[in-house]
Amino acid sequence: WEEEQVSSPCILRLIYQGRFLHGNVTLGALKLPLGKTTVMHLVARETLPEPNSQGQRNREKTGESNCCVIL
Repeated sequence: WEEEQVSSPCILRLIYQGRFLHGNVTLGALKLPLGKTTVMHLVARETLPEPNSQGQRNREKTGESNCCVIL
């Protein structure tokens, strides 16, 4: 992001299947399929929403985000 620099790499967050990955979740724990493309989004966000124990999506609209596709 040459035109949009983040203040710190610590605020970069991954989104996988519509959910933020919290700091205690490793990519290995997701058991991603080997040899297949996995799409994740990389966004700059200071804080993460609390995990929703009821499994409902957080439908709050956010202002702006960035994404990164690694192939």
